Amino acid sequence: MSYIRHAIHTLAVVLIVCAGLVSASLGPARPLKRITNPSTLALEILPRRPSTHEPRSTTSREPILRHSDTFRLTLSAFDQTYHLHLRPNDHLIHPAARVNYFYTNTDGSTVLDRTEPLLRESIKVYWGEVVPADESPSRMREDAVGALPRPSLGWARIMVHDQGDITRGTPPVYEGAFSVHGVVHHVMTKDNYLRHKHEFDSPILAVQDEPDSPLVIFRDSDVMSYLEEHALRTGIPVDPSSLPPPPRTCGHDHLPYNTDPSLNPSLRKESTSPWYDPLGVFNPLSVIKRDDAVGANMSTNFQSSIGKNAGCPTSQKILYMGVAADCAYTALYGTTSNATTQILNDWNMASSLYKQTFNISLGIVELQVHNATCPTTPDPANPWNVDCTGTNNLTLNDRLSVFSSWRGNRTNDGVGLWHLMSGCPTGSEVGIAWLSTLCQQEASGSAPSIVSGTAVSTAGRTEWQVVAHEIGHNFGAIHDCTSGCNSTTNCCPMSANSCDAGGKFVMNPTTAASETTFSACSLGNICSLMQGNSGWKTNTSCLAAPNPSQKIISLQMCGNGIVEDGEDCDPGPGVNSTCCNSKTCKFTAGSVCDPTNSECCTDSCQFAPSTQVCRPAKDATCDTAETCSGNNATCPPDIFAPNGKSCGQGGLACASGQCTSLSQQCQQLGGSMNLQTACPAQNDKSCMVSCQDPSHANQCITLQTQLVDGSPCGYGGTCTNGACRPGSLFETAKAWYTRNLTISVPVTVAVGIVAVFLAVLLLLCVKRKCCGKRSDRLASSEPMLETLKPQRISSWGTPPVAIVPAVLQPGSSASRGQVASVSRSRSGSLASRDVHGRSNSSGPVPPLPFAGTGTVVAQVGEGSAESHWVDPGPWNGRFQ
Repeated sequence: MSYIRHAIHTLAVVLIVCAGLVSASLGPARPLKRITNPSTLALEILPRRPSTHEPRSTTSREPILRHSDTFRLTLSAFDQTYHLHLRPNDHLIHPAARVNYFYTNTDGSTVLDRTEPLLRESIKVYWGEVVPADESPSRMREDAVGALPRPSLGWARIMVHDQGDITRGTPPVYEGAFSVHGVVHHVMTKDNYLRHKHEFDSPILAVQDEPDSPLVIFRDSDVMSYLEEHALRTGIPVDPSSLPPPPRTCGHDHLPYNTDPSLNPSLRKESTSPWYDPLGVFNPLSVIKRDDAVGANMSTNFQSSIGKNAGCPTSQKILYMGVAADCAYTALYGTTSNATTQILNDWNMASSLYKQTFNISLGIVELQVHNATCPTTPDPANPWNVDCTGTNNLTLNDRLSVFSSWRGNRTNDGVGLWHLMSGCPTGSEVGIAWLSTLCQQEASGSAPSIVSGTAVSTAGRTEWQVVAHEIGHNFGAIHDCTSGCNSTTNCCPMSANSCDAGGKFVMNPTTAASETTFSACSLGNICSLMQGNSGWKTNTSCLAAPNPSQKIISLQMCGNGIVEDGEDCDPGPGVNSTCCNSKTCKFTAGSVCDPTNSECCTDSCQFAPSTQVCRPAKDATCDTAETCSGNNATCPPDIFAPNGKSCGQGGLACASGQCTSLSQQCQQLGGSMNLQTACPAQNDKSCMVSCQDPSHANQCITLQTQLVDGSPCGYGGTCTNGACRPGSLFETAKAWYTRNLTISVPVTVAVGIVAVFLAVLLLLCVKRKCCGKRSDRLASSEPMLETLKPQRISSWGTPPVAIVPAVLQPGSSASRGQVASVSRSRSGSLASRDVHGRSNSSGPVPPLPFAGTGTVVAQVGEGSAESHWVDPGPWNGRFQ
């Protein structure tokens, strides 16, 4: 009987283990062996740095924590003290973000209750590092000037709910997680912990000096294993060797769209057309499963891209998302406000993970939060907002399909992904997503498999990990390999030589508290798809640059403090204005402007006079003050001196109306660290303030502050909105020349010497060639005349008397000299001589034969009589 009883217990634990793995995209959290209260020792706000764009601002030691502050949070737990150095997460909230709150009407319909702006200044979310105690003081000084973080003990992500009050003895309230040597510590409010408390969780070990602490903390190592949980439940230990290997599938893998290449183009790979079908006529779809097609009996994939980030953005990008919360999720957290806070906390932690891994932050542009009352019948406008039980209940797969249809019916809103937070898991399945649907705004397919850029996650103790996991599927990530895998298993291996990833990473098929980073294979998986190496390229058109002024989504909302199209004014939430109706965002009677939104508007809601300065000059040399026009509420455009104009010694030059230099910006921001000189980087295009380390002359300290717009960068470039804009070719060459004098000066001297040598050589060659030709021409004339012989030409009857310049006698030296003299003459006709001749009345007078260039053939009659009837000018041209 004992053997049978033991076998039954063994079978029971096998079923428990399998139930937690077979259909789960991620399984529910396991019990905790230990949990305690942390002690918050200090929350130290660093002095606020002066902005390079507003040089007149001063530092402040105001004790109230702001959303933009940098601070150090010191706490103790588990006999350890931790120093968390935190800075603001500026990418979480879109500048025009909003939250829509819905309530359920008596007839079951969903009604919009109110819309509120999701203001960045009201959300205190931070991320940073855990720093060793001995390095924390020096890091504080670096944080004060905004230096880039250095390697540390681990990462930290915190959301502050309440700063606390020392005078009243109330400690700070915050939530988040941080890592120390790879061990993740989770901090929660006591209320949230109790909402997700497991029946077998260990009781809280209260700290003696803080028995009423509002926080709890636990580590990865405090989570029970499956065997420990079974032993706690049954009191009978189980031999691990008697358990079968865990399955390697999950709910995500059971969706046809995620496994069938005919449905999902990301599962296809480029195929080589056969010789008989080069155009693919017989195979138009090229439906060939990619090697990573989940669930297919093919070899593993992404081995060649493990650990490679080629394809992922090289500069910071943001994916703006929409998040919805159903009634069951809100009911679990009590109020819509609590649900909103939890979502923001989840996205703060998930966003930091994606930023650190892929250089892509996750931002929120819209929230849809429903109250805790679920409708009795599904609302056609929001069919996914139903309870977990009853006839209206939806499985997680069906909820994903319905939510995708809802997302596709929305207009083209520019949102990259929509995510549903639900309070209704299906069995052990706590999350589901469509594969490779990033930026897919339209819906395709038919029920129950309607596909769009969506995912569903459910509430839990560490639900941010579920969120990060499901968004990973949207990016195209498949599951990590688990134990029992081999070379033919379709999963992401640990390495080219090792299959099992050990359940340590975010894309593990089952949940564990230690899953806080992406594996090297998941990194290569997602980045290679963005690059398009597998025949499919992830759509990244919805990834935006972190430019607050960029409008990527139109969110018309009165009350957010932003004057949008169709609005006259907008004083902002909770602000009453005598000039503007805060409910309609229209001017009140008699008002033409609102000073809340316009610089050239008086308190009487009228245009300010033209004598009123609306924008003072930042600098007397580089900027001028602007005054109102008198007939408009808007201040005229800012006009300042050209960037680069010299405004003082020491390299001072104008930049966006300020007289500054790279070194001066180092001095303004890094005075506490004695930063005085800009880093001498010749071709720095980062547009970040980079200063020479005063302790190490050959090292630079880069601050987390952009250079003032108009500051020089690279070779002849100018910084604009954090990017280096190249200058003209001349400016680039000039900047390179002046910054590399050790190279440019010797090269210039060498080139000059070579140029002078070549010029002299060229002149000598030209002179020699010209003089040589003249000598040759003179020398060649004499032999030609020496060979000249008299010839007789036939006459037409009575021979005419030829007119020649001289008496020519064969062999006579005198005659040769005379001919030579005539041949060199450049004068006109010789007919002007007083020589008598005869005319030929029987026909035209024939010309004197011309034997060649510069040679006269003289006609000599008998008796050596001269013939003078030919004029050599008009008939034979000029003598040469």
